[in-house]
Amino acid sequence: MFFAFDITINANTLEASPKTEELTLSKGVITRIEVKFAAGCHGYVKVRLFYHEGQLIPLSREEWLIGDDEAIPTDTYFEMTSTPYELKFVGISPDSDYAHTVTIRVTVLPKIVASALEVVRVLERIYNRLFGR
Repeated sequence: MFFAFDITINANTLEASPKTEELTLSKGVITRIEVKFAAGCHGYVKVRLFYHEGQLIPLSREEWLIGDDEAIPTDTYFEMTSTPYELKFVGISPDSDYAHTVTIRVTVLPKIVASALEVVRVLERIYNRLFGR
């Protein structure tokens, strides 16, 4: 399943009162998350994603994901084990003069498919190391 969410963060949204939104997914394993920053964000928009209380992106709790006119992909294997099957979006833009839209794209696969995909990824890395690709 592929999910996409466009989230607008108003100008001067501070960390003390961030833009938050629940992103409803389906049961399964998250295999990819992509955060797309529109042109003009210039690093003023900052994003974090959580599953329940655990921060998924970025992994370091003190950091924020930032960007400008780019999509930042994250290949992962994260099994959602309890309801609700949601990610929590947290965004700020403390120094911006106008609203910005960030797009979150999430791929969720059934566990059996995600597990097979992970095996293929490992085999691909081994092949590339052995044959220099």
